[in-house]
Amino acid sequence: MPKWIVLVAVIFSAGCSYCLAETPRMPASQRTARLAEWEGLKYGMFLHFGISTFEGAEHSRGQAPSTTYAPTQLDVRQWIQTARQAGMKYAVLTAKHVGGHCLWDSSNYDYDVATSGDKTDVVAEFMKACKEEDIKPCLYYCIYDSHNEGGLKRRAAIKDDYFQLIKRHITELHTRYPGIYVQWIDIPEKLSSEQRYELYRLVKKLTPDCIVMMNQGFKDGVKVPMNFWPTDLLDGERVMPPPSGHNPVKVVEGKTYYLPLEVCDTISQRWFWVPNDPPKSVRSLYKLYCQSVGRGGNLLLNVPPDKAGRIPQYHVDALLELKKVIDNPALLPPPESLAFGCPTKASSVWGRHPKWGSDFAVDDDMNTRWAAGKNVKQAWLEIDLGKPVTFDHIRIVEKGNRVQKFVLQAKRGDAWTTFASGTTIGQNAEIQFEPLTAQEIRLDIRETTDSPSIRELQVLSPK
Repeated sequence: MPKWIVLVAVIFSAGCSYCLAETPRMPASQRTARLAEWEGLKYGMFLHFGISTFEGAEHSRGQAPSTTYAPTQLDVRQWIQTARQAGMKYAVLTAKHVGGHCLWDSSNYDYDVATSGDKTDVVAEFMKACKEEDIKPCLYYCIYDSHNEGGLKRRAAIKDDYFQLIKRHITELHTRYPGIYVQWIDIPEKLSSEQRYELYRLVKKLTPDCIVMMNQGFKDGVKVPMNFWPTDLLDGERVMPPPSGHNPVKVVEGKTYYLPLEVCDTISQRWFWVPNDPPKSVRSLYKLYCQSVGRGGNLLLNVPPDKAGRIPQYHVDALLELKKVIDNPALLPPPESLAFGCPTKASSVWGRHPKWGSDFAVDDDMNTRWAAGKNVKQAWLEIDLGKPVTFDHIRIVEKGNRVQKFVLQAKRGDAWTTFASGTTIGQNAEIQFEPLTAQEIRLDIRETTDSPSIRELQVLSPK
């Protein structure tokens, strides 16, 4: 072999080695300036918007025509202005969700905004608005993709041709839209370990200071799952850090890494906008903020734009009210119910899952609820008011109309004494009675058409 060829090969090899060395190949072993900056942001806006908004289905089957996506008053700037006014410092946009429809015009790809009912490049408008409003721009990309995988195949490994498309999409996003602050990758467990490492390194090569989030719904105290590794951040999807706070120092495969936590949750119940999904109470949102940020995590609060392409005014109002309380906790309105936040017990919980726990019946939030066990026709909910209090009516809000017979009881010594009864509850039952003083009360549901579920049980004092 001629010497000049050998020399070129050596130089080329050395150059490649240098390039690889410059590209971060693993998450940080200690706190970096970039991670410290991200931790300092504390509060961001999640924007679930896309074809699912118009289908009314979070898990789109990817079969609706691209023209189904058709906002009538698309205003991306309004989203980001709202985030800034709410005190948020960063925003995450669902560039591609489960349905496979892209919010940018992807080359050689016909399921995107270019073939839709509104051809606006939403990603471009998002990046522009974030720059103008001084909001850090972050993009979400979902691996789970019913359009490109031929159906909803949550557990199936992805095929190579789709993985090549994923890499092309990620490359497009990071070359067309420079400055992406965080790259969210959802449902990464569908990827093999080699594919996850390849995507991680691809992002770092294209945008070296970009933070990579492999969403794993992490819960403190549990070993970091290897089918979500590597990642620069941990995510608590509707999961709070422990009361002691999040410890970002984690050991993975015998090595120590610095992994800050982001809690993501929704302002209402659904991730994408649907009708009749009102925002949670300011008290619930403030609790969510305090438990996330106050325990060492960031809060990424989902605020979905509607079919018009705007954040609804009722969500804007809720965010601004929350901002006032964050700035001055003294403005938090007092609870009306004497039972707010009191200890509770229930005869059963659906699937024994904390999401349906009895405490949700006394949290002043109509979006949460206690759900009794599956196929249960009789159930009870007990509340300890902490001390004897006087009340003369109780408000009960049920999910659905399942209860057919119930009694309300107060504890006298070791026995429960009935002080009121009724048949149906429905959406708003107010039970009046003579003023009563008690510390422990019980809702005893004796007949139902299906497992009962109670949104709120409020104990109200005489006016």
